[in-house]
Amino acid sequence: MEEAKLMQIRKFCCSLGSFFPLLGACGRSGMRLGPALSLFEADAPGTPLRPYRPLEGCSPSSPAWDPWSRSIFFRAGHAVYRLTSAELVELVAGDPEEEGDPESEDEDEEAAAGAGPANEDVRMGSPSRLTSDGQGSIYCSSSVEGAGECLMLRVQLPAAWQVPAAEPAAGGAAAAGGGLQRVRVSRLVTLEDHAWELAYSQSAGSLIMGSNSALYRLPLGPGGGAEPAPVLLAGRRSQEGLRDGQGDRARFSEVAGIAPDGDAGGLVVLDRRSGNGGFVSAVRRVTLDGTVTTLASGLAGHLHTPFVLPNGYLAICDGRTQSLMVLDLGLKPLPLLPAPAAAAFAPPRRTLHADMGALLDAQPDGTADLTLVVAGRRFPAHRAILIARCDYFGQRLEGGFADGTAAELSLPDADPAAFELLLRWVYRGAVDIPPSLAPAVAELADRLLLPELCADAQAVVLSGVSAAGVVGSLLWAERLGPSFSGLQSSLKAWAVEHYEEVRGGGSLRRLMAEGPGLMEGLTDALAKRRRTQ
Repeated sequence: MEEAKLMQIRKFCCSLGSFFPLLGACGRSGMRLGPALSLFEADAPGTPLRPYRPLEGCSPSSPAWDPWSRSIFFRAGHAVYRLTSAELVELVAGDPEEEGDPESEDEDEEAAAGAGPANEDVRMGSPSRLTSDGQGSIYCSSSVEGAGECLMLRVQLPAAWQVPAAEPAAGGAAAAGGGLQRVRVSRLVTLEDHAWELAYSQSAGSLIMGSNSALYRLPLGPGGGAEPAPVLLAGRRSQEGLRDGQGDRARFSEVAGIAPDGDAGGLVVLDRRSGNGGFVSAVRRVTLDGTVTTLASGLAGHLHTPFVLPNGYLAICDGRTQSLMVLDLGLKPLPLLPAPAAAAFAPPRRTLHADMGALLDAQPDGTADLTLVVAGRRFPAHRAILIARCDYFGQRLEGGFADGTAAELSLPDADPAAFELLLRWVYRGAVDIPPSLAPAVAELADRLLLPELCADAQAVVLSGVSAAGVVGSLLWAERLGPSFSGLQSSLKAWAVEHYEEVRGGGSLRRLMAEGPGLMEGLTDALAKRRRTQ
């Protein structure tokens, strides 16, 4: 256990550009960085060792402690390496100087698996955000410059690298299995954007991914493969802020790092925003049902790579000052060794929102007692859930109307795509609203007496406002009445802020013709703004 603990402590300090032991991290009586470790490498297992010299510009980064092999995995250049307990560095996959895409899983199996101890024929982009599942797989994101997308990769480790929990960690040739070993690099999913933070949640059996201002969960099967697409966990893409809450009601500024802790499978998220010529960060805790709470805020510095130390402290790297920030937030560290085999494939922790969503996804399964008909589409649903979760359905189904006992309920003039999202929100309490459907969802939510969903959809409309579309959105919001007055005010403020762009597009003539009162209010607001400048 002490061997594993010491290796895990060394792992974090790789984020400072080299490997340093963090002395005192097993207790709570003071910590300090020791001298940089002396590392070694060899051409092949059993050959003479020499000092490890990384290529220029290929310093170690993005470290991950793997309890299954009791090794540290890290990225250098376009390759993934591992550091054994004997301070031996071994190339795992890729070429540090040459980037590329790994073969997809449907390509030739031998080519996808790679060849040789270092799998040098496997090409990777810029592997980063390495994380371990503790069961023989390393996951990372990988992007190729100019590709406009990000791959989520799985690196399956050789069985010979596994160190049983009852045995001390091996190093050098013993850890490598005494001969040539292969890993298999395979794609999980392809995603937009490049900046995806990554962590593995043992309790959820999922990868937790952060991009921009949202967190997603990518469920993994017993064999380590992924579901077709990630599911929103908390926050909302392209809607920044610092707001606690559950699911898509919470707001993040910029997800800059994710670390699992040992408290019921929770996550620690480093939330960063720019300000005063630098960055200011907050530490947020996220539970597996998507509930977000802020643990600390106002942290200055270029912070990244949060990690829960064996003593429960949260350590965070500052990339500019090459230092560590250590916080006592009452966190629990993860187990240092793999879970027992019987628990390795335990089912994910169940939550009410997930179970309700699964119930909806299972339709029609014979449990629904009401069918909602929207523009010809039929949606099986549960009468009791609709009554409990939506005032509109409560009134129609319990108000003494004939609808109360009907087997079908029609919703004329509703958009079926918008209603599908609304129904999912009724069951799950959260839904990711595409910008193209946000106006329709907002109108339908207002009509069906769901003010929270209406507000969420209006926020999506506001987040996508442009100089070409702001006038149309203003006229739309005015037509819909008091429930949209807040959005109308925000749109007007945006139009004032970007007045020259709006005027250049020629849409103000439409506003004069169709909304003279709005035009007058816009002109007054613009004049007031100019007086105060």
